[in-house]
Amino acid sequence: MPYHIWAKEGDIAPLVIGVGDPGRAELFASLMEEAQLVNRNRFPVYTGWVGGRRVTVAVHGVGAPSAAIVLEELKMLGMERFVRIGTAGSFGDLPVGAVLVAAAASAYPGGVLGAYFPGALPPLAADPELTLRLAKALNAPVGYVVSSDAFYAEDPNFAEYWRHRGAMAVEMECAVAMALGWAKGFKTGCVLVVSNVVGRHEVVDLSQRFVEVFKRVAEVA
Repeated sequence: MPYHIWAKEGDIAPLVIGVGDPGRAELFASLMEEAQLVNRNRFPVYTGWVGGRRVTVAVHGVGAPSAAIVLEELKMLGMERFVRIGTAGSFGDLPVGAVLVAAAASAYPGGVLGAYFPGALPPLAADPELTLRLAKALNAPVGYVVSSDAFYAEDPNFAEYWRHRGAMAVEMECAVAMALGWAKGFKTGCVLVVSNVVGRHEVVDLSQRFVEVFKRVAEVA
């Protein structure tokens, strides 16, 4: 049995939807038929049915180290495809509430990726077929994102630096999901909903709007 996900093989469907927020996992589970909580230890995991297909929704927590643990254990338990549905901070071209599909990611050296690929550059790209299918189904723009391990560490030039290099948004888990997908043998797709524009600190109540956006993204995925 894995250390953190106390489930057995057969509890996890080949298709896993990964989220950082336990509340979002509950929302997605409510869209499934016969959803069962198959793990409540540390990272809630639900498995149910959608359109005659078994689907698992798993919480991977915040940040690459947490996500890496969950991805490793889900793979041990039978995961074949992983679709991250999360939030991201836009670098300015995409407004709050927009949906994007990340085909690739950039990340800083070291951290958990450095532990998996010491002395080498990891493969930071999503599965191309799954990426295309998600982008077409969602009618969403495709590009690359920046995966940052430190939510509050960016300097004032952070957004400008990455905007001029063609990045669409910043988030925290896509890079590790993409790298481990290739390393461990599962297909990865990443869909992100823009929750803020980096550098702008206006407070907007988008809770209900976000629920509807996430419902649509989950149903498509």
